[in-house]
Amino acid sequence: MKAHSRLQQAQNILHSVVSEAQQKAAALAEDSADILHGSEFHGHGIRLLPQQRTALQNRILHGLEHIAWCNGAGFASYAAPTAQHDGYWTLEWWFKEETTIRQAQLERNQETRQRLDFRGFDWFGQPARLHQPFVEGPYVDYVCNGAYTITAAHPVLLDGAFAGVAAVDILVATLERLLHPALIAIGQPALVVNRDCRVVISAAPRIRVGSLWRGPESGENPHEQARPLRLLLLNA
Repeated sequence: MKAHSRLQQAQNILHSVVSEAQQKAAALAEDSADILHGSEFHGHGIRLLPQQRTALQNRILHGLEHIAWCNGAGFASYAAPTAQHDGYWTLEWWFKEETTIRQAQLERNQETRQRLDFRGFDWFGQPARLHQPFVEGPYVDYVCNGAYTITAAHPVLLDGAFAGVAAVDILVATLERLLHPALIAIGQPALVVNRDCRVVISAAPRIRVGSLWRGPESGENPHEQARPLRLLLLNA
C-alpha cells in the first residue's frame, strides 16, 4: 500500500505541473488573441505594434513572477515575406536567470533569428500545422537558456487562422527537483519519459536523460501513453 501511495504521489506531482503548464500556455494564447484582435492580419504571421508588445509583456511577466516553476514564457510568430517586406521572426520572450527576469534580445537581430529559426522546433511547428496544443521536451534550448527544457505551447488563432504560438518553459532540472523526493521514496528504479519514450528524468542507474527507453514498461498502459510526460517503474 505504501509503495502504491508513493507512486501515486509522484504521478500527481508530475501531472499537476504538466497540466498547469498547459493551462498557462492556453491562458497566454487567449490573452495574446485578445491583444492582437483587430490587427491587420492576413493569415501568415503578425508583427507586433508597440502597444501590443507592451500589453503582451505585461501578461508574460505576470506569469513568470507568480509561477515558481516557470522558467520562461512568451509569444512567437513568423510573418512570411511580401512584396513590401522581408520575412520577419517575432519572439517576445522573457526568462528567469537566478532571481532576475530577462528579455531575450534575439528579435532585434533578424539574421540571428534566421539562423535560429524557431519554425524548426516542434513547440512552434506542431501548433502551426495542427492548430492544437503541444508539449515538447526534453530538448536543449539553444535560443535562451542552453539547458534541457520542456515547453508547453498553444496556438494563437485570430478568426480561426494561425497567428503565432504562446508558450511556457520549465527546466528539466526544476521538474527533477520537484519530483526527486517522491521518486526516491518509491524505492524502485523509475523514469519520466515523453510520448516518444525519450527520457526526461532518470532515477535509474546508467539510464541517461535524453536517451530513448524501449523496455517492456514503455507500452504497458495505453491510456498513459497519450500523456505528454509519464512515469514508468522499471522491472527489478
